[in-house]
Amino acid sequence: MSRTELACRLSTMTILSLLGACASAPQGGDSGASFPAATSVGKTLVYECEDTDIVVRTGAGEVVVHTSDDFRVLPQVKTASGARYEDDSMMYWSKGTEAMFQVGDRRYAGCILNPARAPWEEARRRGVSFRALGQEPGWVLEIQPGRHMLMDADYGGLRVLVPAPESELTEGGERYESTTESHSLQVDIVLDTCADSMSGAVYTNRVTVNLDGRIFKGCGEALEPL
Repeated sequence: MSRTELACRLSTMTILSLLGACASAPQGGDSGASFPAATSVGKTLVYECEDTDIVVRTGAGEVVVHTSDDFRVLPQVKTASGARYEDDSMMYWSKGTEAMFQVGDRRYAGCILNPARAPWEEARRRGVSFRALGQEPGWVLEIQPGRHMLMDADYGGLRVLVPAPESELTEGGERYESTTESHSLQVDIVLDTCADSMSGAVYTNRVTVNLDGRIFKGCGEALEPL
């Protein structure tokens, strides 16, 4: 199955699942059913295991598990606790923020969910090549080559979409500059260690964004394409 076919399949599963939920949802009170977080449709989960990272994309009754060199669609199976998905060569079991994976003869136990990494993985799968963020006010920038640059500023209160130009080399990094009838957006990226002021997460680039004369400073990371 190609990645395009896989994406379409997941989109279809999401729509059907939501339609089914609307049709069967109780009008009031508690249904009495309890579903593990892993069955929430349309989410990306990033698990950090001892020596590797494993990404899970949830669907309706199944998940897609991405390892470093493969991906598989696993159907859900019954289990006494947590959520379990497996086929003849791979298994994924989760409960709360912990998970265990069986990939062939290799078992990964004690894998821990890292929610902070999910937006970065989501962006990478949408074809974003560079993502940056900053605080006070909170902002996020995404650059998708050949398509657009997207700037969400003021904690999501302001969204600007402009064409993505070719980058220009600068001293220590590169620059993207795009101007439309409504907005001017300039992004300067410098290869230098940068720590996010809120989370403390460390990135490999310092980023300065000039949006219509407003200056935003933060950190960023290049994302490897699929």
